[in-house]
Amino acid sequence: MERSHRHRHSEANDATRIPSGALMHQAETQEVTHVPLWVKGLIAAGLVLCAVQMPRFSSSLADAVQKNRAEIAYSESQYTRAIDLYKDLHLRYSDDKKTTRFLGLSYYRSGLYAEAIDTFNKLADIKMPKGEVDEINAAILDIQSKLGLESSVQTTK
Repeated sequence: MERSHRHRHSEANDATRIPSGALMHQAETQEVTHVPLWVKGLIAAGLVLCAVQMPRFSSSLADAVQKNRAEIAYSESQYTRAIDLYKDLHLRYSDDKKTTRFLGLSYYRSGLYAEAIDTFNKLADIKMPKGEVDEINAAILDIQSKLGLESSVQTTK
């Protein structure tokens, strides 16, 4: 009796099972034959954009790493190293006021006052947050007092 109960239970399971090979065979034979033109265009545009941006990615990544190293050097009072790193970045990104500001401050903290003044002059008439302007003006005033100079730089607030 127990044997027939097991046998019926096994038959019930067999009846509800779907052969896995049959489903796999159907899925493998289905083929996409019509892809809408807008999908093809979207994929092509994505591939072109990727190909165009790929060469820039490595240089952007390298610049980001260099900027991070410069910020660390500055924060650790390694101003000579910060100058080298910021100078190189400044050559490529001369419009970046943060790089210019930290290059000038690195020169100032290294005692390279003429270079600091020249760098700060590049920020003249550029709008910046008051705290940054105050920091630059304080450095300029300190340089002027050390060198006995009159005001030669004016930044806007």
